[in-house]
Amino acid sequence: MSSKFYNPSLRQVPRSAKAPILPSSGESSILSWLEGIGRLRTREPQESYLDEAESEEISDLMGGDDSFDDDDDTDLSLDEDDN
Repeated sequence: MSSKFYNPSLRQVPRSAKAPILPSSGESSILSWLEGIGRLRTREPQESYLDEAESEEISDLMGGDDSFDDDDDTDLSLDEDDN
């Protein structure tokens, strides 16, 4: 393969030269580009609701009305005993 290939994306620029400025495509964002090519679709609204069983399960996982201060006090007393 001694023949040279032409690729306009690749070019040599001396290290001491300033980098060329890339031309702007005119598009303001990727969203407008996706809309322009028809790849951006709107979402269909979906109703989400929790039934009573799911609500109770979530409440059980969250725990009771315990105060978070109780947990911190036990950790401090353990740290003081180590010294």
